[in-house]
Amino acid sequence: MPNIIKTTEPQRPDGQKSVLGLRTPPMEVVRVGFVGLGERGMKAVRRFCEISHARVAALCDVSAQRLAEALAIAADARTFDSYEVLCKSDDVDLVYVCTDWASHVPIALDAMNNGKHVAIEVPAATTLNDCWALVDAAERTQRHCTMLENCCYASCHLATLAATRRGRMGTIVHVEGGYIHPIGDRWTPWRTAANQQLRGDLYPTHGMGPACQLLGIHRSDWIETLVSMDTEPFLRKDFRNGDHTTTLMRTRQGKTILLQHNVVDPHEYTRRYHVVGTLDAVESRDSTPHDQMSRRMDWRLVHCLHQGLPLDIDVYDLAEWCAVSELSRLSIENDHMPVAFPDFSRSKIW
Repeated sequence: MPNIIKTTEPQRPDGQKSVLGLRTPPMEVVRVGFVGLGERGMKAVRRFCEISHARVAALCDVSAQRLAEALAIAADARTFDSYEVLCKSDDVDLVYVCTDWASHVPIALDAMNNGKHVAIEVPAATTLNDCWALVDAAERTQRHCTMLENCCYASCHLATLAATRRGRMGTIVHVEGGYIHPIGDRWTPWRTAANQQLRGDLYPTHGMGPACQLLGIHRSDWIETLVSMDTEPFLRKDFRNGDHTTTLMRTRQGKTILLQHNVVDPHEYTRRYHVVGTLDAVESRDSTPHDQMSRRMDWRLVHCLHQGLPLDIDVYDLAEWCAVSELSRLSIENDHMPVAFPDFSRSKIW
């Protein structure tokens, strides 16, 4: 195909196995270690205290005050100020990562290299190299590496997914989603820095996750091409990233995904959920509360580990959904050229 950007895909190491459909021995109790006890981490600790077959075994943060606050919720947990030490702990099965974006991958790699499963807040990775590193570690260690994408547990998406699997939507041909969410006064230094330095869809997984689940990406279909473009940064002149970014993808079977990203313009929060099937279409501004989606997500994660089932979101999902950030930047910075989508699950090899 002419005029298409191709990225480098690393060679699969000899003897390395796929983790597609990975099952691990059932756990009577899933012992969880939390790394990062900010707002999201603390809420997660509270949720896990209420889940059957789960135990908050370890807490980690550099802040002694946050550790004390978390210990008041989960009094029997061990405390750490170093994730490296927590990852070596014998009484942790799952490392639950709620730190800033930049530290997600080092923590996850350390967890898997120490035989732990890992669940990572979004976005789990921000570069293609980091996506590949997580895929490689999961395959090499045969550990689960999942992303905590709670929008996959929104009521509208779950209902549409169930209808699709029953055949009521016909063949899904097009899915739209996005992250249209003014950050307002909640800009963190690391999030500001990302938008000052980079262009592209920097937060794609809220829209990408539900779309890929509906289309069976890397299971029955594969994304082949991505193209992206953005507006000028009209509202934030200190940003390289445009106010509004639009990304379009096409699959091997001729289906499409449209993602949108805008965190600066004043507007109502929406994920712009739109699904087109050959028998029906769904459009929704899903309003499922964040906490409700997260409770469903955490319960399902524990249930799968307790039963020894494959997880809903595997490391290939994680890589595909996160890769949009760098792929969209490559397209934009090369005059909106199409980019070949990496085959993280190596479907042409397995």
